[in-house]
Amino acid sequence: MASTANSRTRLLCLIEILTMYSDVLNILSAEEICEKLGEYGYETTKRSVLSDIRTINTTPIKIISVSKPKKGFYLAKSYSPAASQLILEAIFSSDMLSAEDIEYIKTYLRRNICVPSLELVLNTTRNYNDLTTKRDISLEALYNIRIAIRDRKKIKLEVSRIVPGDYFSNTERLESIIVTPLYIAVANGAIALTFMHEGAEDTAEYINISRIRSAVVLQENTAEISKEPEKVVNYFDRRTVEYYNYKARWLIIEFRESDIEIVESYFRAPVQYRKADKEGFCIAKVYTVINRELIGWLFMNSDKFTILAPDSLYELFRNKAKNIL
Repeated sequence: MASTANSRTRLLCLIEILTMYSDVLNILSAEEICEKLGEYGYETTKRSVLSDIRTINTTPIKIISVSKPKKGFYLAKSYSPAASQLILEAIFSSDMLSAEDIEYIKTYLRRNICVPSLELVLNTTRNYNDLTTKRDISLEALYNIRIAIRDRKKIKLEVSRIVPGDYFSNTERLESIIVTPLYIAVANGAIALTFMHEGAEDTAEYINISRIRSAVVLQENTAEISKEPEKVVNYFDRRTVEYYNYKARWLIIEFRESDIEIVESYFRAPVQYRKADKEGFCIAKVYTVINRELIGWLFMNSDKFTILAPDSLYELFRNKAKNIL
């Protein structure tokens, strides 16, 4: 009886280990499972682990066996790790959430969803704004980059340098570089890898991840970085990058009542309206992200709108008007 109870407890420990440390992107080998069971006080063999997995798979709990990217197992959870990552990327992309909202949701996800790949995304990403366009990103390369950042390993990148082609078609020239990855930055409408070269002390570089064709994690450890780089430049043209802080705030504009449909059709966020002091005019108030797209739209309609708030946007338009005149 004691042996049976001990066996059942070991099965529960095995399920806990797979829950805590495995998902579709984090595979545990039989040897790794043996090692972790040893931490629970169970001396097991690869053979007994395989037997336990077969036993568990006779229950509603399912353990998936895979051979790529390595041979091993992961727990088929009731939720999708990919869906959880999609939730997180949606949070980073939101133009409706405040910084406090984002931090609260991240904390909630950490507390309630045990997905190692989700934790990996949280620990390797710096969110500099709330608006991101995700195009042509290699998920395999992105995952390998995150692993290199987490494990403090150097990484070999194959990157695309755009060169003019014939008949208005772009071609690309591929080049390989070995770098020390620092973090992934969600900024300026893109996702970029920030990294340093060997010997660089105060300057980091960045590449839009859509320009990275492959990423191979090397076994060479990265050197300890004593301080944050003082500036970040584009790998291709050496221009300094500025992380525009696209945070949502209240936009207040005044315009003719006859133009209300232009405003209504542009914003996804709810717009509040009230009559202005001037006859035939109204004022709109909307909580939105002040980004380049919005600024461009306001310039296109500068003959129709008067900006009342925020002050920074009012000053921007006033100074632009001075330069034009």
